[in-house]
Amino acid sequence: MHIVRLVIKDNKVVGEERLLEDKKERFRDVAYDNGMLYAVTDSGNLYRISKQ
Repeated sequence: MHIVRLVIKDNKVVGEERLLEDKKERFRDVAYDNGMLYAVTDSGNLYRISKQ
């Protein structure tokens, strides 16, 4: 499984990015706080995703 980041402009999807595709885990929840994206998997792994 993976997380998909969509870029939306004028209510249309103009870009797509697949995140954490190499982890091969199912993501249970995703949250956004203070400019950071957090994702947790079924196995309890927590990932903090930031801009590169």
